[in-house]
Amino acid sequence: MYYFINEYLLPKNSSVEHSAMQRVKLFNHYRTPAQIVTKAYDRLLHQTLQKFNVPDQHVLNMFDYFQQATAVAPVVRHTEDLHLPVAYAVEVGNNFSRVFNGDDLVENVGFIPGTIGRVFYQEYLDNQGNRLSTDLWDWRGFKSATQYFGQNGKLVMERYYTPAGETVMEQYFVANTAGEPLASRILLENYQGQAERFFQNTTQLFNFFIAELSRLDPETTTLISDRPGTGIQPLLQLDDASRKYVMVPIYHAKTLNDPLHAPIDGFLEPAFDNAPHFNGFITPTAAQAQHLQTRYPKMAVTNIEPVATTPIAQSTLRPWSERGKELLVVGRLAPDRQLDQLIRVVALVKHQQPEIQCDIYGFGDPEYQKTLQNLIGELKLTANVRLLDYQADLADHYDDYRLLVNTDIADGGPMSMLEAQAHGLPVVSYRFDYGPQDYIQDGQDGYLIGAGDQLTMADQIVKLMASPKLWTEFSEAAFKKQHTEHTYLKTWHRWQRLLAI
Repeated sequence: MYYFINEYLLPKNSSVEHSAMQRVKLFNHYRTPAQIVTKAYDRLLHQTLQKFNVPDQHVLNMFDYFQQATAVAPVVRHTEDLHLPVAYAVEVGNNFSRVFNGDDLVENVGFIPGTIGRVFYQEYLDNQGNRLSTDLWDWRGFKSATQYFGQNGKLVMERYYTPAGETVMEQYFVANTAGEPLASRILLENYQGQAERFFQNTTQLFNFFIAELSRLDPETTTLISDRPGTGIQPLLQLDDASRKYVMVPIYHAKTLNDPLHAPIDGFLEPAFDNAPHFNGFITPTAAQAQHLQTRYPKMAVTNIEPVATTPIAQSTLRPWSERGKELLVVGRLAPDRQLDQLIRVVALVKHQQPEIQCDIYGFGDPEYQKTLQNLIGELKLTANVRLLDYQADLADHYDDYRLLVNTDIADGGPMSMLEAQAHGLPVVSYRFDYGPQDYIQDGQDGYLIGAGDQLTMADQIVKLMASPKLWTEFSEAAFKKQHTEHTYLKTWHRWQRLLAI
């Protein structure tokens, strides 16, 4: 079995999770059993998987595993399905129902966001209105856990169940120095014939879980860490015959523009310091692979791009005339993305093309989004720039746009560049480590701009937007490159060579 180790799969994900989802589909398409492994407790996980068209059997969550809930057919539960006492009165609200026994409020029944009354939690109150406990319901329709609270209202214990209601795990909490709950002990009950196993926290439990996946696999297990902060430590703890790989999804050094000598990122450092323990490291770009190989000559480093697509014979390029939108920006909304500079670039473009439109898709810190919105207002761009939310189905929107623009400081290799090119979008981007120099052929399918050179970026955008003929040449070049060099089959062959599949 092939396991891709991640922290979570959320309704809004980074390129780390998107890359894992594409890879697990690729492996299973070519009849090589693979699963994304997630650590976080998430009652909405299987609802999320539907949004990304990922089959349940392609994902294995640690809590699902220990709760014997890896294959549960969803059942919709509403308040009336909870079999409340007949004497209770239910006052239905938009987000939750209040349950009364006479004049006393005894329960709150919360609903899963975005659903009509689908049960998410059952909160029990004493006669003073204090919360005693809360039953947590899984999206699939079973009571998954119960939280218990002390006299001060703070969490003291969680109990986890199988779908049949059997207790399989308990987690205990103590107050930290700030008085907030801190996990102090986990009790795993009746697992593999042993009555009790104790763990200090979910990290220790996850280490055990990964080791169990390897131990119980009848064949040689291959484990690939996707998110360094989650996957590296359990692989370092694993001393068996399994094969262990580390994806390097980020710029690996702490200092910009010094990848060969600067201190290593804290999450990656333990893996690099113990490189012989791993079978290999995988980067999204050839440039990063070369830098790591130079810095660590004994390290086995391979470059595999995170995006694959259909062969050109099976693909259709949408022409300029059928693309109603113009500039596209995709990614996390954060200061290191330098979106303030991007907005100022649009202001420069507007001087020559007053009707220019730019849509920014992504999620991030609300306060940072406010600063961007304020800047849009200050520069009188409210009719030109839109901050749009994260889109799970963004691949369906690329064909609507003409250019992808990127002003990042650093990255591990933006997936959006490859995805955009696969849809025939030329890319105009600052030069940075890593991605632009690997993915963009300057002057052929996009433009590489010196970091911070907003004026040149604006000029190159205007140059392409003012000439449908030039844009078509760039678009065709980007489209052809992706649909010939990065097809599903060619990408699969790269994985086959690396993993000897």
